Amino acid sequence: MKAISTIAIAIIVIVVIAIIAAATYFIISSHHTPTTTTTSTTPITLTVVTFSGTSANFIQYAGELFHQLHPNVEVQVVQYPFSEYISKELTALEAHSSQYDIIGFTSTSALSVAPYLLPLNQSDFNFSDIIYPQEDFGGLYYNTSTGKTEIIGIAYETAVYLMAYNMTVFNNQTLAEEFEQEYHMNFSPITYKNWTVVLDVDEFLTSHHITKYGFLIDDHVAHGIIDAFPAVFGWYYFRDSSINLGNPSGIPNYNIMFEGKILPGYNYPLPSFNSTSGVEALMTYRELVNYEPNPSQIQISYDNLPEFFSQAAGAFLFTSQLSYINNSQDVLLAPLPGGYAETGTDFLGISKYSAHPQLALEFLQFLVSPKVQEIAFLKFGKFPVSKEAFNNLISNSSLPYYQREWLQETYIAALNASANPPNIPPTYPKLIPSFNNLVFQFLTSPQYNETYAMEILQQAANEWISALS
Repeated sequence: MKAISTIAIAIIVIVVIAIIAAATYFIISSHHTPTTTTTSTTPITLTVVTFSGTSANFIQYAGELFHQLHPNVEVQVVQYPFSEYISKELTALEAHSSQYDIIGFTSTSALSVAPYLLPLNQSDFNFSDIIYPQEDFGGLYYNTSTGKTEIIGIAYETAVYLMAYNMTVFNNQTLAEEFEQEYHMNFSPITYKNWTVVLDVDEFLTSHHITKYGFLIDDHVAHGIIDAFPAVFGWYYFRDSSINLGNPSGIPNYNIMFEGKILPGYNYPLPSFNSTSGVEALMTYRELVNYEPNPSQIQISYDNLPEFFSQAAGAFLFTSQLSYINNSQDVLLAPLPGGYAETGTDFLGISKYSAHPQLALEFLQFLVSPKVQEIAFLKFGKFPVSKEAFNNLISNSSLPYYQREWLQETYIAALNASANPPNIPPTYPKLIPSFNNLVFQFLTSPQYNETYAMEILQQAANEWISALS
């Protein structure tokens, strides 16, 4: 009996130990497993709102790639027509709605959404890899009350206004030799140091009936003039310290159409274009327009420029227009004369009312990473904002020659893209209409001299000062 009792007791002890071990495992498991499951599987939707088009499609595709790395995160891109998206965004933001986590905007709408965006830190992104002039025009907000510049959004692609030219014309060695003998300058657009060469090429090609038009430039009164004039004016502004005041790119948000410093007694910089440099730029602009359809009859615009391109030497255009040109494989690119460009980039910022600001930041970091930026070009034709992506694509021998040339020249131009119009709040309602209407009056007037040019520019400057005051 004693032996049986001993065995029974041993069995009981073993059973008790097993029960305790099982209970301990169950308790540990019950406290550990749900936490892990919740962290990895609770679904989260990041909502991006922007205008419809290729850029939005790229963001959505990048969202699907992000989902593969973060299976519990879905990225949803809400697209509205360009004419509606800002009002849709502002309606939600003004109501402090958490409906949208990430807000899309352009350079000229940046200050409309800026009050509702979380400031970004310099350390949030690898800005040594980001082409900073693209970030500068819209991603930065100059706070006049503090005198400091804040980051409100990240550029996720590169768009620049530069020179596109017809390769079949400029690769003609006979024409090149004839031009160089007659004008004593290089025929190749990538060598142009100033706007005088462009005018000489325009004259040469049209007078010899090689092309019907010279280099096309936008003279559309509704909007295009505010893009075209700064592109020309930049050459003069960069070199005129009396108006840039030691700041060749101007003050963020005011940019080159204003002086590079705020003078004592003012809370805004004064216009820069009502100057000798402005007059020279306007006279040059008028001469460029002389080599294209008469603006009194047909205005060259973003929409119809591709239609006239085949009859021209080339055009000053945004890189986003390349895909609209027929036989674009015959088109090569060069910076604006003197080696600079104008930018027109789009941005994404994080809403102050987002329920997932850290995750939104991680998605933006992913979006501008070099590999994703390469995909932007390869699948969507969007030029990257990442320097590493640019260089990887330029060295990709499987790409056609013309695409690698586009990448090379866009990269060079983008690093020097600061010939930008303003994007302060009065820009759309006041500054653009007054400036464009007056300049269009000059472009279409039979009166064509420096005195009249100064009158036009002074009147525009007075109207801008009035709008700012």
